[in-house]
Amino acid sequence: MDLSHLMSPEALGAFTQKRRVSHGSDREVYDDLLAAIRAVYRAEHIPGDRPGAAGRRSRKMEKHAKRLIRGAQMQYEALERLQVAHANHLATVAALPEQRQAKALARAQRNAALGDFASKSLHKTAHALTSKDEETETPGEGVPGSLYDLDKKRAAS
Repeated sequence: MDLSHLMSPEALGAFTQKRRVSHGSDREVYDDLLAAIRAVYRAEHIPGDRPGAAGRRSRKMEKHAKRLIRGAQMQYEALERLQVAHANHLATVAALPEQRQAKALARAQRNAALGDFASKSLHKTAHALTSKDEETETPGEGVPGSLYDLDKKRAAS
């Protein structure tokens, strides 16, 4: 059965409304059935019954009618939730292109800022290295050549 024609909001709304009316009327019929079961079976007296025996027998039948009532009510509520979920889905799908565009713009801005920061950091590092080289008059001055020289320097101080 092809129900793809129900994917428009208007068609789905009409379909769910029709089904809700059906399930609502089913629930009313099941309520009447439960009332009839209670009236007939609770009043049924069999010779030799103890007090409450008819009620206990009746409840065995009532539980099935109550399940029918709960099922009809659950289907009614599920149709409402389906219609709300469909509307939410359509709104989400309609908003996706704009959200993706905003996300891509934010990503591009973040990457540009990160690139600027990285280039500034690299520039500062290069400047710091070149300025230290310019300050040092003779390369290697103050740096011990071996552990032996380091020991001499410590002993002298």
